[in-house]
Amino acid sequence: MNYRRFIVLFLVVLLVTMLLFPELQKRPIHFLGRPVVFVISGLQKGLTWIGGGFGNTWKGYINLVSVRHENERLKQDLARLQNETIRLQEAAQAHERLQELLDLKKTAAYSLLAATVIGRDPSNWYRTLMINKGSRDGVAVDMGVMTPAGVVGRVIKAETAVSQVLLITDRNSTVAALIQRTRDEGLVEGTENGLARIKYLSLRADAAEGDLALTSGLTGSFPKGIPIGTLGRVTKKGLDLFKQAELTPHVDFSKIEEVLVVTSLDGQK
Repeated sequence: MNYRRFIVLFLVVLLVTMLLFPELQKRPIHFLGRPVVFVISGLQKGLTWIGGGFGNTWKGYINLVSVRHENERLKQDLARLQNETIRLQEAAQAHERLQELLDLKKTAAYSLLAATVIGRDPSNWYRTLMINKGSRDGVAVDMGVMTPAGVVGRVIKAETAVSQVLLITDRNSTVAALIQRTRDEGLVEGTENGLARIKYLSLRADAAEGDLALTSGLTGSFPKGIPIGTLGRVTKKGLDLFKQAELTPHVDFSKIEEVLVVTSLDGQK
């Protein structure tokens, strides 16, 4: 009974549907296929969107990798350019220093030999440096060593290709000096703590702080008139028969890279 009712109900619904939708009478399969087509079309569009999104994501990843590689290459180029800039700056500074040495060598009335500093004494016992010129270049013991700024020291050992220079701040160093303003004479020597002072100034000396000390030319190491340093505080201790003064050298010994050796005081090569 129930089965018959279902069949009757189904036929009634089908009849009503055909009456309401005449197109179903003409193309029932096409009409019924629309929902299927709609579902399939939706699936296709979904798959297309998913595929497009994946493709765009992949392209974005590829582009990101490419950008990273480009950034890395640019960083390497920048580092190379920075190194090249530093090299050129060093070359320019070296050229400027060497030009100063060359100018002094051309204008000096005495013979000078340019040399490069290749080492320093790491201890605090002696204050020395090594230069790349030796006896085969004409360097000998007791020759003076200087820069355009002033006195550096004197040669204490000359080997075939290198020489050792004792700085004026070493306690074993002495240089005959002259106060430029007052013409008072004294002796510059190093101190225990690596500084310098001028001793044996006359009690009548009018030397004062700020005066310039020059080489007096009374020893064979330097010609007269080479800057040594600037006087500091002038003092006299107790019953001493002489005055003395602190001295700040004109040369910064920690930054010397090139020097000039005074090989002859009469200008002969």
